[in-house]
Amino acid sequence: KKFTQEQSDRGEKHVDPKNLLMAEDHEATMRQLEIQAKEDREMKAEAGLLRSTQAESGVMLVCRPTSIVWAAGCGIKNDELGYEGNTRKFDKNRIEVLRLLLTACCDPLYCPADEYNPLASRWLAVAVAADAPNSICLFYSLMNTVLSYDPSVNFTTNNFASTTHIKLVELSVQVLCVLLDCGLPGNPEHFHDEEDNPIVEFHEASKGGFNVFRTLLARIDSGKDLTFCFDGFVRLLKNTYLSKGSYLGGKKLECFQELLVLLWKVLEENPLFLSHVLTQCDVNELITPICYLMYQSRRDPAQIGLVHICTFILLKLSGERSLGVNLNKPFTTRLPCDLPLFTGTHADLVAITLHKLVVNGAYKLVPLYSCFITIICNISPYWRSMSLVAAVKLVNLFELFSSPKFLYSGENAHRHLALLLEVFNNVIQYQYSGNQHLVYAIIRRKDSFGRLASLTLSKAIAQCNKIYGDLQSASYDADVAADVKIFATNKVDEKGRPLKSEKDDTSSIVSDEQSGTTGRDESRSENTGSTEEHFVPTEEWVREVKASLPLETVTRLLQHLVPVVDEMCVRKNGIVDEVEVLDVLKDVTMVGLLPVPHAIVIRKYQPNQYTALWFTAFMWGVIFLRNQALPLFDGQSIELFQVSIAVNDG
Repeated sequence: KKFTQEQSDRGEKHVDPKNLLMAEDHEATMRQLEIQAKEDREMKAEAGLLRSTQAESGVMLVCRPTSIVWAAGCGIKNDELGYEGNTRKFDKNRIEVLRLLLTACCDPLYCPADEYNPLASRWLAVAVAADAPNSICLFYSLMNTVLSYDPSVNFTTNNFASTTHIKLVELSVQVLCVLLDCGLPGNPEHFHDEEDNPIVEFHEASKGGFNVFRTLLARIDSGKDLTFCFDGFVRLLKNTYLSKGSYLGGKKLECFQELLVLLWKVLEENPLFLSHVLTQCDVNELITPICYLMYQSRRDPAQIGLVHICTFILLKLSGERSLGVNLNKPFTTRLPCDLPLFTGTHADLVAITLHKLVVNGAYKLVPLYSCFITIICNISPYWRSMSLVAAVKLVNLFELFSSPKFLYSGENAHRHLALLLEVFNNVIQYQYSGNQHLVYAIIRRKDSFGRLASLTLSKAIAQCNKIYGDLQSASYDADVAADVKIFATNKVDEKGRPLKSEKDDTSSIVSDEQSGTTGRDESRSENTGSTEEHFVPTEEWVREVKASLPLETVTRLLQHLVPVVDEMCVRKNGIVDEVEVLDVLKDVTMVGLLPVPHAIVIRKYQPNQYTALWFTAFMWGVIFLRNQALPLFDGQSIELFQVSIAVNDG
């Protein structure tokens, strides 16, 4: 008091320390908001969405009243809810409402796949119309209910309440996927009225196929909201392996397939999400659970569809340069599976996982082989340091695909080799200094490359007859899946400009039957193999193979380095430690000895109607199987896919 009185006598103003701290916190918050706003503007400008057009009138896209939204998160703040956002007392009611909505919108199940039309459902057309009551509140309720859920937190609360809420989360993601699967894609361009409220113009909202849910998803443009979505996906997908590692990981969620479908919808629908994930978030947190799910599901026929959707997501991400750069982050996670031990990066994790799917995966994964190698090829120019395990696995793949049993299994089997050689060329040309492990693995398997370089028609026919002389069908046929194309890629350069591509050299073929939920028998009859005439190499085929395989870079590498290693072995009487060889390779320079570096080619995913149909069939197959406790659907009347009903003899 005396000190304050002295300040008052000198005319000094007393400052309360609490007020000073509050002012400093306010200034820090304002600076953070300014930084966030600047980042949002830069992100929108890069995507060409910076400008917002004013329209005279339209359908307002404002969430009102916010008091009826189920949870805070994307687009909704905690203080905007009319009650505590974490309340569970309405969960049972919401579950019944969602079950009713899911049942009302299930008519795609009863339409044959070849007649399916995403605009035909009158029930869904009403549900996603611009004037559908409370549709905006429902969108944010479903989105936030799913992505705000934390399995580890809810696991420690009342078990019954937690189980009920998990059911609500599962139904929410199913209903949201169904509502996002119909109609036309949303327009991410922003329109606002005179009061700066977001709207959609009347002429657009009145179009047949307009979907307000897809429009709302496409228009999520706040960095904070995009981060919320990413964190939600990461938290829920990590539960697939954290729940096995310890009790603290929480109760295991069973809706990870629906979550992957929703993740795919967000990646496809929102032009800002992919860029935000790759530049502002740690995308490796998403890659790890995806690789884990692929690795664990590789032998399960019921999970083939899961492997497909994980592959689609990886290919979508790998089409961006930022993913290849981010994958150089060290991998330190301990996954509860028999993954080979290695010390390396997330790029090594991706390569080791995809190698395992090829050499130890189900036969139904054969059509995805080209896609697996395309993913590795897309990230290879940015792979700074490959682990020894990953290097050996990739060279093993090359040996597998170049073996006579594989190479002569079909006319197009050599395309896998072309992609693998491009992987090696990218690493050698652009990242040679840190990849001695790959160089050493190539030197050790030099004979495999030499056999291809010296291939002639007589050698090809002799090898083919030796393997298939009895006309028995091979276990792998590169042409067997060439009936239905639902998956294609487009070649672009590093800046995204399209390149002229060779005919279908990166196409990946996937049958609609391989979703893992159809119950169909995709395997070919073993008896037909004995009467089927197998592929026989021709002179034209040999010329095509030699022209399509980019062997020059690897050949020059071997011509220069093999004598160096041989000389070292002679000098030390054949007793050479692997570390010594790696040290020598590290010191050797290849400047001026290799061909001129080729342009980096990135193969991007191309959407098409077959992919969309596959996702629809896969999504409804999962929903059908996940709602059997109290069946919502008539399995005997379903036509979108085939349902096999087991008969109980008892």
